[in-house]
Amino acid sequence: MKIFFLTELLSPYRIEWMNMLSEENSVTAYYLSSAEQTRDDRWLADKKPHFETKPVKRSALSGRLASREFLSKVNSGGFDIYIIDGYSSPIKLKVIKALLRQNRKVFINIDGIDVWRKRRALDFIRDSVKKRTFRSGAYFLCGSEIAADAAIKYGAEKEKVFVHPFTSLHRSDIIRYTQKAGLQRESKLRLGRETQKVVLAVGRFIPLKRYDVLIKAWKNMPADCFLYIIGGGSERKSYEDLMARLGINNAELLDFMLPKQLEEYFCAADLFVHTSETETWGLVFNEAMAKACPVIGTNRCVGAVELIENGVEGYVTEVGDEKALHAAMTKILSDGELRQRMMKNASEKIRNFTYENLTARHLEIFSKALGQK
Repeated sequence: MKIFFLTELLSPYRIEWMNMLSEENSVTAYYLSSAEQTRDDRWLADKKPHFETKPVKRSALSGRLASREFLSKVNSGGFDIYIIDGYSSPIKLKVIKALLRQNRKVFINIDGIDVWRKRRALDFIRDSVKKRTFRSGAYFLCGSEIAADAAIKYGAEKEKVFVHPFTSLHRSDIIRYTQKAGLQRESKLRLGRETQKVVLAVGRFIPLKRYDVLIKAWKNMPADCFLYIIGGGSERKSYEDLMARLGINNAELLDFMLPKQLEEYFCAADLFVHTSETETWGLVFNEAMAKACPVIGTNRCVGAVELIENGVEGYVTEVGDEKALHAAMTKILSDGELRQRMMKNASEKIRNFTYENLTARHLEIFSKALGQK
């Protein structure tokens, strides 16, 4: 099977997804951007593609448009499956339109849709674009049930909308609950936290992540609990100042770490917290649950809404609600039996969210679209 892939950025998740598909198929990936301003360069370099990658050549007239050479390659065919990662740019919309006009098998990949975003004056234009795109007759690959429901709401044909397990994990990345105690003891010892309960948050230090809420909620947490916030970014100084004003001594801010470095902290963690104002998923939930961590997320993180049942794997709290967050953290950290039960439930819930299952699901979908067994 020959697969064409067009994306904004070859992020680690997308690279590993295509690596898995390329094991038995031919994949050519075109990308619009080679960097993201708020990301550490090491994040992008973490995964190496095992497939052909090419930058999209831009028009000499406008950087927002693709060159004739690139559009000619798109129109020339030669692929069985065309995956367009999102529909947010004029280039992607033009490619989708051109391919559908030729009756190609076009799959629009949607990691997520922010269904909670406040309406703005220009949203009627965006809605018009969405409706045209979703009613185009394309297939849709959705990373969540919420995204699938939104696609159908905007006019996508229900039988052409498919949900897949959105993930950043290989099967081997997921530990069993029975392994947690040993790994946790060793990791805490190396971190010097063997007598404390460890709470972890991972993400860029940007306003969207709302770590100010987490820091405020952490005030008055007992000394036998320790908070790590890992990520680095523009808000670091404001977080440091806030911690100093509140007199918080049992917390530490750490800069960006690669997944291998983060494993130590995920293994040590008794609880993972993500306070983001919005996430179209939030793969850190997967990564925390893979290391048997109970999780707390906000009601505007798709990953939290779809992965967490209150009181089972953790809790979902309102965005910005410091009191609810403090209460949820206190409940989990003060109740050892509840915490152990949540660790086990989190480990079991995430077991199906693997690249192996993701690949099998996509190959099943593509074969069905091509009329193959």
